[in-house]
Amino acid sequence: MDRENLKDLLKQLHEGLNSTDEVDGELKTLLQELDGDIQHLLSAEKSPDDPIFAGLTERSQALSAQFAAKHPRLEPVLRELGGMLEKIGV
Repeated sequence: MDRENLKDLLKQLHEGLNSTDEVDGELKTLLQELDGDIQHLLSAEKSPDDPIFAGLTERSQALSAQFAAKHPRLEPVLRELGGMLEKIGV
């Protein structure tokens, strides 16, 4: 797993979120939960196939779809993040 690329994508996502006030509360909460789980993955000694990480790819892709219409600048970052998570099998 390329942890640095994941960290860079998360940083881009944070910067994008901080630069817009248009993200509704529910979506922002979902993004924060996803971010927390990915941060946990990055710092954990556990394998990406551990059940705690199950569904990260699907969650990322679902959020990407929600962002596509409302936040076209942020959606590509989420899409790439989902692709990276899929590659590592979470």
